[in-house]
Amino acid sequence: MKTIQTQRKSQNNWDKMVHASFKKIVKYDLFCMGLGVIMGMGIGAFLVSNL
Repeated sequence: MKTIQTQRKSQNNWDKMVHASFKKIVKYDLFCMGLGVIMGMGIGAFLVSNL
């Protein structure tokens, strides 16, 4: 009985914590991927110029 109550409590806390809309998540993912591409291009250019 206690395990069911603790599972419900942790699920309710998780629902309260995660309240971002899907659009915000997609924008954040695209922003992070863009930063990764820029950093990757910089690292690639650095490696190519040193060879």
